[in-house]
Amino acid sequence: MTKLRIGVVGLGIGRLHVLALLRSKGIYDLVGVADPTPARRAQARILGVKAVPDLDALLDLGLDVVDICTPPHLHEAQIVQSLEAGVDVVCEKPLVDSVAAVDRLAEAEARTGRRVAPIFQYRWGAGAQKLRRLIDAGLTGRLLTATSETMWRRGEAYYAVPWRGTWEGERGGAILSHAIHLHDLLMWLGGAPAEIVGRTATRVLDIEVEDTAAAVITTQDGALMTAAVTLGAATETSRLRFVYEHLTVESSQSPYKPGAEPWQFHWTSKAAAKRAAGLLQGWEPPASGWKGQLADTHAAIVGGGPLPVGLDDARTALEVVTAWYRSSRTGEPVALPLADDHPDRHSWLPEELRGER
Repeated sequence: MTKLRIGVVGLGIGRLHVLALLRSKGIYDLVGVADPTPARRAQARILGVKAVPDLDALLDLGLDVVDICTPPHLHEAQIVQSLEAGVDVVCEKPLVDSVAAVDRLAEAEARTGRRVAPIFQYRWGAGAQKLRRLIDAGLTGRLLTATSETMWRRGEAYYAVPWRGTWEGERGGAILSHAIHLHDLLMWLGGAPAEIVGRTATRVLDIEVEDTAAAVITTQDGALMTAAVTLGAATETSRLRFVYEHLTVESSQSPYKPGAEPWQFHWTSKAAAKRAAGLLQGWEPPASGWKGQLADTHAAIVGGGPLPVGLDDARTALEVVTAWYRSSRTGEPVALPLADDHPDRHSWLPEELRGER
């Protein structure tokens, strides 16, 4: 099997990527990591990984893929730099800070012949993968309604990091930085969004951006989905529920692995349940989380096939964010996909901050 030389830049959430890559030695060769913090570089060296201070030095090691895990406001420039260096890119969420930025990355892909794989690792869970298989086989019928609940807790220590909780550094709040994974699952398993009515509020923390939000999302097929988010919950849970014509599904409540089992599947008839059992007989889910997404991304890069998650997926996720903020500020529903001349396509930041960028 062809090994790809990979490096990780940013050792915050990137530490978890490093661990996933070290467990994927058959397909990736982790040749180095980059972080400006000496203590983080020292931790990497303890694991036997070469550590350098920045992306420039990391690219000099001769990579096939760079895995970007830096603060969101750095992503676009680092992605373009890597593509232009002839390297494929994996990048943590949120990918970039506007829908127009996704379009610019698509242009950079076309120009360089390299590709960008946004991270949405919640899709790689046995429960979510099982439901996706049932949907693709046409066994669930149409979606009627669905709900998403991201009930997490964040406090002062989390927001002591200077760039967090600010429009300039984090580019948004709970719906961008925390619930975006669960909302990606909602769209992936529920259907493409056609309209959003959203509200946001800051009710828990002393930060610039929202820590509480709710929305009603209408799919292109006419299903009604709801999403609720808070960072003030006493206990942390994430939960999805779907009601299809032939099947009702509830996810696990694991806050950071809601795609993993146990998921509950309730069929409307014994005949439908029997067809599903036949479809799933002998089926084995892929590896979970980052390890699963990185493995499938490796296969796509080596084989030249479509990426398991690509820029179109990131564009949908960020259009949802953009429309949610827009609806919250205007009180009006917002249609999706966004028109090319939509006033927020280049930025969802508050109007008074857009001139500062």
